[in-house]
Amino acid sequence: MNKQIRNTVLLLLCMIVIAAVLAGCESNDNKSNTSTTVTAAPTESATQTPTQAPTETPTPTEEPTPTPDDWYAKMVSESLMDDGCNARLKKVIDKARSGEDVYIATIGGSITEGAGTSVYENCYAALFASTFASTFGKDGGANVHFINAGLSGTPSTLGVIRYQRDVITKNDGHLPDLLVIEFAVNDADDPTNGATYEGLVRRALQAENEPAVILLFSVFKSRWNLQDRLKPIGTYYSLPMVSIKDAVVPRLGKKFSDQLYFADEYHPTGFGHKIMSACLMYLCETVDAQEAEQDVPFATQPLLGSEFDNVLMVEADTPGVTIDAGGFSARDTAVFSTKFESVTCFPDNWKHVAGASDEPLTITANCRSILVAYKKSSSANFGTAEIVVDGKVVKTVNGNEAGGWNNPYTLVVLREAEVGEHTLQVRMAEGSEDKEFTVLAVGLGQ
Repeated sequence: MNKQIRNTVLLLLCMIVIAAVLAGCESNDNKSNTSTTVTAAPTESATQTPTQAPTETPTPTEEPTPTPDDWYAKMVSESLMDDGCNARLKKVIDKARSGEDVYIATIGGSITEGAGTSVYENCYAALFASTFASTFGKDGGANVHFINAGLSGTPSTLGVIRYQRDVITKNDGHLPDLLVIEFAVNDADDPTNGATYEGLVRRALQAENEPAVILLFSVFKSRWNLQDRLKPIGTYYSLPMVSIKDAVVPRLGKKFSDQLYFADEYHPTGFGHKIMSACLMYLCETVDAQEAEQDVPFATQPLLGSEFDNVLMVEADTPGVTIDAGGFSARDTAVFSTKFESVTCFPDNWKHVAGASDEPLTITANCRSILVAYKKSSSANFGTAEIVVDGKVVKTVNGNEAGGWNNPYTLVVLREAEVGEHTLQVRMAEGSEDKEFTVLAVGLGQ
């Protein structure tokens, strides 16, 4: 073989070797970039284009797949702010297992009502109740019953007014065995700084059936809630507390995006509701695994006040209450309704209409606190009213607000330590005599 042919053959052999090496490198690179993922259970459709796995950037993604370090389970566990005294919750779980009827109730604002999800069964409250029933109940959970008293735009000041009606009366008079209270993002304007919230807690705890009470702290997209204000109440009464803020906020923009958890600035998506339910169930399963403790005696001395322990919503037949509707004898039919049931929330209201008399709505009763919920409307037909207690104007309020959606706004117009006879009047202010104004509800603290 001459020199030229030999050199050509060597060159060809080198090229073959180099090609083989490059092919091997490419194959190894492909292997190193291949990962196996476990598909999570399906949830409501993502609102944005899904990606295969969560990223470090806050971009919309489908429900994330838990990684080998089980971050999802760790997140849920970190929601348990305090398991409190376990005696009452263990009693409820044991009662469910035995086949006895168990009544679960939730009370709160729009998140509890189910805002952010299009299907009621996917809201955290319904999910929690059904999961509790299937986990601890008898015969598939048929002995576990549920009432949801979540209502949009309502803080604890209105919660104490509607507790009897929405938690007990609407549940055929059954007292809840387990009550979840969720007002941690609705009480920013609470003039009592937690006393009405404590009133709900105290009312439930003093019931003859000694129910379990769970405090649930939801969170806004801004990362804000009132858990720092409300936690001392839970600690004072040795209650279990669940913080969605503590669980979710550290993972936002890391394990999943804001857009995946929040449907808007305030409400969780179906994925968010699912997390909230899982956090409540984690508390129950944790308590179930513990040794039973002795129940903590009820603290008769309140932390903030007891003026709202037993607030009654004024109705036409409320014993010991005198009502004169005056010029507020009309009924307002343009009142907001529940999200899923479309039930008018305050049908028995008092409305002043144009042309009605100037006589005030007058309510007289023995009480130590008075709360008034009135309607906020975007209609220019609504005007200003004066709230008068025992002959003195204590508030002047405008029923017309640009962002009003026929929603309630609640005032505390009387708060005293002792029960006494008091008279509440609502009258149209000067210049608004021919305007409209609606009193949605009145609560009297006994």
